[in-house]
Amino acid sequence: MGRPVGYTFGLAALVVTAFCIRFLYKFGSRDKRLPPGPPTIPILGNAHQIPGQSVEKKFKEWADIYGPIYSLKIGAGTLIMLNDKRTVHDLLDKRSAIYSERPKDQQMMTALAENFAFWDANPAWRASRKIAAHFVSPKNLDETVMAVQEAEASQLMHDLLNTPEDFFNHVKRVTASVASIVIFGFRAPTPDSFWATVSSTPGTYLPIEQFPILNYIPSFLVPSKKRAKTCFDTVSSIWVEAHSQVVARRQKGDHRVSLGDRLISGEMKSDVEMSPRQEANFIGTLHQGAADTTSTMVLTNILYLAKHPWIQKKAQEELDRVCGDHRAPTWDDFKNLPYINCIVKESMRMRPVLPTGVPVRVNRDDWFDGYLIPKDSAVFCPAYNIHMNADLYPDPHNYNPDRYLNRPLLAMSYAGSPDYENRDHYSYGAGRRICVGIHLAERTLWRLTARLLWAYSIKPELDEKGNELEIDTDAYDDGLLCCPKPFNVRFVPRSEKHVEVIKKDFEAVEDYLKTWE
Repeated sequence: MGRPVGYTFGLAALVVTAFCIRFLYKFGSRDKRLPPGPPTIPILGNAHQIPGQSVEKKFKEWADIYGPIYSLKIGAGTLIMLNDKRTVHDLLDKRSAIYSERPKDQQMMTALAENFAFWDANPAWRASRKIAAHFVSPKNLDETVMAVQEAEASQLMHDLLNTPEDFFNHVKRVTASVASIVIFGFRAPTPDSFWATVSSTPGTYLPIEQFPILNYIPSFLVPSKKRAKTCFDTVSSIWVEAHSQVVARRQKGDHRVSLGDRLISGEMKSDVEMSPRQEANFIGTLHQGAADTTSTMVLTNILYLAKHPWIQKKAQEELDRVCGDHRAPTWDDFKNLPYINCIVKESMRMRPVLPTGVPVRVNRDDWFDGYLIPKDSAVFCPAYNIHMNADLYPDPHNYNPDRYLNRPLLAMSYAGSPDYENRDHYSYGAGRRICVGIHLAERTLWRLTARLLWAYSIKPELDEKGNELEIDTDAYDDGLLCCPKPFNVRFVPRSEKHVEVIKKDFEAVEDYLKTWE
């Protein structure tokens, strides 16, 4: 006698239910073949353990527990953290051919914005990267951009002489202006001029890669999708307007030495054709990266130098020996002023602009030290984890530029070397995705740091009784960029002779700078 139909359906429902429970239990769990990591819970994996603020400190806490490589599960997605020099070198450098894509959720966040830094390693990305790398190469920078950087540094010193209390805006102006001249052929004469920068913060998009079902939620029910669209429209409109101003200037016969000019004129061509809008967003992306990150590092330098006057004294003794009080340092003094480079490196180690790094995606299954790194995993090179590793950087929480006395070269010399154990820091990333603007950033940072220390003693602000206020080097904003919160310091000219040189230098470049307005 056959079983009742209800029994059959009930059995089928039980089987489906059991399958769903098993699927949900395993969804978010860690495969035994993966690198170790914190315990997971069904569905979420480790998502519930990732804090909304200071995430880099949590990542470092796990690195201390699980070692040089560990994994996190975020829904269906896998995150791989690389926490020492060997793992970064062996995977991102030596196996860069398979560790150069971008996680799909990041592409969802930025694809509309046409930000080539977040594209997969496709022909369009390679073409964009090729143009950028050529234009900001050391040869081009030292032949065509040097005068711009030196002149803008002179204005910064002059601005600090007149309104030192507004140093935050002065620093942001000078880095934005250097980037604007190089990329658009226009300068930013004031902090509120058009040639400003924009930035985004994490958490404004959905983790579609980790939780695929979210992809099917209508946009009107998901505020983050609307925010992402609004952000793209705002940012893109700025770069399109900037591009149109370059075109309008050229139509008047005013041709300048900038990346925008060379692209618009056809002197420099992309291997993959770009529309005017794509071209505008491409050069706008370069501007955004060059201005925001560099200003953040200059402000970090100022913050830490104000906290450590003996470091200033050591640098100023070197500056006085090389330059005296009759001239400001220039790039030609680089080899004779090694301690300035030490200061730049140590600030980048202490406070990397992107402490967690920007992840890459591995495009096939890979194995490392007996662990599986699954296809499409997001692989992080978290600079903070590496920089705060006491085995790699003794006494890592102590600000000590002396640790770099035996590394006198620029950062790319060490990042591009097979001698990974001697690498200085990881603030620029690693592998094929290393920051394309590294040479421009290094030169701007060195110039501004050298000029600041030559011209001024940077001191804490005074209270009403004339006592120096405490400098808080832990006061940083949580966001995509790790930037100091507003703080107050004094810029005290080192002598009347230094003041005379500051004024004279600015007078000498004032007319030159106006040619870029």
